[in-house]
Amino acid sequence: MLYDIVKDFKGSQDGRFTQDFKAGTQAELSDYLAAIVVREGWARLSGKPVEIENKAIVSDGSSPAMRRGKTK
Repeated sequence: MLYDIVKDFKGSQDGRFTQDFKAGTQAELSDYLAAIVVREGWARLSGKPVEIENKAIVSDGSSPAMRRGKTK
C-alpha cells in the first residue's frame, strides 16, 4: 500500500536490507514495516491511489486499417 512519509527514518521492508525514507515523499511499504512506522507516527496511509502506467493503445478510428469495409 502507498504511505505518506511524515518523518525521515531508516527502515527495512523485508527484515534484511535497510533504506532511507524521506519526509514529504510517498512509498510502498510492506505490511511488516507499515505496522511499525504508522504506530510510531512516521508514516500514514496515503489517500492518493497508486498511479498505474497505462500502456493501452487508444485509437479514434481514423486509421485506414480501422475503416476497412466502410463506405462513405
